[in-house]
Amino acid sequence: METTLSMSTSTQYYLDLEEKYSAHNYHPIPVVINRGEGVFVWDVEGKSYYDFLSGYSALNHDIAIPKSCRPFLSRHKR
Repeated sequence: METTLSMSTSTQYYLDLEEKYSAHNYHPIPVVINRGEGVFVWDVEGKSYYDFLSGYSALNHDIAIPKSCRPFLSRHKR
């Protein structure tokens, strides 16, 4: 059984990028996370979710913890 989901152009754009450039280790969920705060994440459409995906790829590292972000940001700004 195939499920058809209605997605915005923005979400589809990012999912197409993921399909083209990412490793194909698993089938990703059709949600594109834009930002997070505490236990919540928001997609590119502005919809909020609880971050219950702690074992699923990159979301298991929490969101925007200053101690975690500083090393990345310092390298990114170079």
